[in-house]
Amino acid sequence: MAEEETEENSPDDGGTCELIPPAVQKTMDGKDRKIAELTDDLKRLQAEFENFKKRNEKEWSERVKFANQWIIADLLMVLDSFDRAMEDTKEGSDADSLKDGVQRVQRQFMQILEREGLKEIDTKGEFDPFLHEAITREEKNDVEDGKILEVYQKGYVLGNKALRPAKVKVAKRAELEQPPVKKAAQAQDKEEEPDDGQYEVK
Repeated sequence: MAEEETEENSPDDGGTCELIPPAVQKTMDGKDRKIAELTDDLKRLQAEFENFKKRNEKEWSERVKFANQWIIADLLMVLDSFDRAMEDTKEGSDADSLKDGVQRVQRQFMQILEREGLKEIDTKGEFDPFLHEAITREEKNDVEDGKILEVYQKGYVLGNKALRPAKVKVAKRAELEQPPVKKAAQAQDKEEEPDDGQYEVK
């Protein structure tokens, strides 16, 4: 009988499970809810950031287009001046009138570009490797070394950045020629040299 009672009271293998205390279970449930809330907040922030980035890109694109509209509107005035110059050529205007028309268009065009921050690079001084590009160098003794002699192509800066360097010719100081060797010294050196390795025995 004792053996039967022992078998009845013994638990079955694999049929038991550990019970989690209520306090621990409550803590775990709270952490799960907190993780779910943080995950939702993270997804919401990510979606808001994506919307902000798209909105910012759209606003920037519209701002660039709006700026281009102002530049194009100013360039239309230059186009009008070109049209008037072309009409003058059809009416048989003289060369001076045509020249004045072209110069007027050039001034108007430069005013528009200068208003946008474009400036011509100064080429009246010395060579600056950050603003000038030396195409050729010419030896000159009557000017300072590195002085700009001629401009092949104008250069421009936009704000503080060199948009295109000026292509120039730069002066180079001529190298000093070595004095000629005296013939007498050459002849003396030739006499002192032994012929065919033979030395005179005294």
